[in-house]
Amino acid sequence: MLISKLLNPYQVYDLDNGGPLPGLYVFRHVKDYKILVCGGDGTVGWVLQCLDNVGQDSECQSPPCAIVPLGTGNDLARVLRWGPGYTGGEDPLSLLKDIIEADEIRLDRWTVVFHTDDKPDDKGLTAVANTAVSASEDNTAIFVMNNYFGIGIDADLCLDFHNAREENPNKFNSRLHNKGVYVKMGLRKMVSRKTWKDLHKEIRLEVDGKIIDLPPVEGIIILNILSWGSGANPWGPEKEDSFSKPTHYDGMLEIVGVMGVVHMGQIQSGLRSAIRIAQGGHLRIRLNTEVPIQVDGEPWVQSPCEVVVLRSALKATMLRKSKMKRRNTEPVLASTTDKTVPEE
Repeated sequence: MLISKLLNPYQVYDLDNGGPLPGLYVFRHVKDYKILVCGGDGTVGWVLQCLDNVGQDSECQSPPCAIVPLGTGNDLARVLRWGPGYTGGEDPLSLLKDIIEADEIRLDRWTVVFHTDDKPDDKGLTAVANTAVSASEDNTAIFVMNNYFGIGIDADLCLDFHNAREENPNKFNSRLHNKGVYVKMGLRKMVSRKTWKDLHKEIRLEVDGKIIDLPPVEGIIILNILSWGSGANPWGPEKEDSFSKPTHYDGMLEIVGVMGVVHMGQIQSGLRSAIRIAQGGHLRIRLNTEVPIQVDGEPWVQSPCEVVVLRSALKATMLRKSKMKRRNTEPVLASTTDKTVPEE
């Protein structure tokens, strides 16, 4: 990226070469610096996880992070006003100025604990172990969630997409292509016989100690940010009801339901909202059957288990673009090299 040429080489770190830790280690004695993460939401989560590991030993424990969105969905970048996708068409100096002028905000983060009833099979265990922050021999896996957590049809589509990309990674190097594949998978789900129409019967949801009656939905999405599925807002516009206006720093999660693939498409097209189910800061979920799960876009098939979601003690400071000036959003090939740029 051209922006790297404007910075000292010691400020630019290629995440394909050692990940975020080398850069964070070099800057551990710097009291005040900013980080520019060039990548998708998964890359941002990776950097935040590494900051969790080194923050206590650093002069700057929670450096604010800005984003150059190079992923497919870029939902966190959208919420923070960095746009739906960087194309390389913007002046690098303008980007650096935006970072300097950006507002520091807090991002709530959430601990998601899965305690599986029985030892999962090797395939399922490997999938969970590869994405969990920690896992133990008592069938407990712990994740940190930044964006959202899906159960059912949403996670099922996410899993299909993930498997297709794992099989042919070279074909998934364009945001436009990726979205096209996702749409095709959704259409296949519509004509297939497999549905999750009984999902609401197989889930017990407790929010802040209160049992919630679930409507007949095929998917449940738990939101920390109001952007999902490449910019859609399942919660919908503000309206007169019993719910509080949500933010990503209010200590609460929003729980919504999706009726099926068609409903998902309508949500992503902005034609409908999801079904508002609940808001709260402590969730307990009982899964009585094997079901697809995704946490921040990392999917797997989860066997019956208890899930607890609670606010994490881990904090994140993010940079939100001060003005609503949107970047060029023409789809181009996404960079295959994610980089993190600490900026003094």
